[in-house]
Amino acid sequence: MKSRGSAGNGLRHLLQVPKELEAKLGRNWDRQTKQDKLDNFILSLFPSFVVACAAVVVAVFLLSGNLTFGHFLVTLSWVYVMGFALLGVMAVILSENDVVRMRYSILIEAAITLIIAIFLWELFGTQYGLNAFLVRFFTFISYEGFEVNFWDVLASVCIIALLVVFTAHGVLAVVVAYFRKNYHRILLALEKPGESRLKRIASRLFAVPDIIDVTEVTIDPRMDDTEFNVAEFRGISIAQIVAGMTISSYLFLNPVFLETIPFDEMMIFMMLVSMFLCVIIVPCSILRSLGAQAHSAAPRPFILWKGMKNRLFQSYFVLAVVMTLLGISAYTGMDMGRIFVSYVGYLVFLALMSITVSFVYLNTFYVSFKNGIIRYFLRAKYGK
Repeated sequence: MKSRGSAGNGLRHLLQVPKELEAKLGRNWDRQTKQDKLDNFILSLFPSFVVACAAVVVAVFLLSGNLTFGHFLVTLSWVYVMGFALLGVMAVILSENDVVRMRYSILIEAAITLIIAIFLWELFGTQYGLNAFLVRFFTFISYEGFEVNFWDVLASVCIIALLVVFTAHGVLAVVVAYFRKNYHRILLALEKPGESRLKRIASRLFAVPDIIDVTEVTIDPRMDDTEFNVAEFRGISIAQIVAGMTISSYLFLNPVFLETIPFDEMMIFMMLVSMFLCVIIVPCSILRSLGAQAHSAAPRPFILWKGMKNRLFQSYFVLAVVMTLLGISAYTGMDMGRIFVSYVGYLVFLALMSITVSFVYLNTFYVSFKNGIIRYFLRAKYGK
């Protein structure tokens, strides 16, 4: 039986990879990993998983007797969060070794939750009901007639953090499984002649200008497999916060939702939905790490991750949404105190979620995700 190293060398003989790129990549990009087993598990299970969760949503919603739109959104979010948390347990078992050792990861996450709990308690105490809301988020912590204290808040934040960790593993495992094996097709579609459906989708996704006739797509990956990429961690965390604030503006500043959806249901829905923001952030971020570029007759290549980022996030659009809805809320006499508390409370959770998800991604999935895309890209582009 051939070893991994010999298998990798055999693969290189079948590829016409440019020597400078092969020298830079070293020996890690084409090895078989535990991530391949996790990808196969996710790809075989996920379609049935989506259908099963949908059936549970319908059953729970109908049996609850509360047939309001807000309750449906909360039920939908809870069922899928718990489902992805279960997937996350399997992902923890099957995923690659972490860049930062587990004992240090636990210490880092514990420190983050402690800081957030102290911040919440010092800032709000028992006022505005925000800490009481967090404690009642899990009914087994609270009981009728109890008074909220710091330890209740700390326990709630810790449980929420644990839920975010496992849900993040589940969501990221799905994102990585699908994009790891298919992203190269989207990238290479840009350089194929003709106007295929996939090429049109790729051009819109990466915001490639119509005047550019792409002749080749290349990659120049970062060599950061053995280190924790702090800059990438910071960028993904900020991007998730921006995305979360944009989406939350449609709820917290929209007079229709403020009048029809109770505060508790609105907060729970946004907190749960925020765990899935990485689905739109990670595919854009990995393009920057890959150094993907589209070449044409133009003197400079088109940077694909910048085009995708501009497609997903445009600062003036975010600012316009927030300011417009804020103006409508003020004009219609909405409770600005409630809006402020909603935003502050959600921002605290959003920061916890963004930091945790970004850490899980960079620590556990990033290296295998990047190298997996490199492997399939080079096989498709240079393979005989």
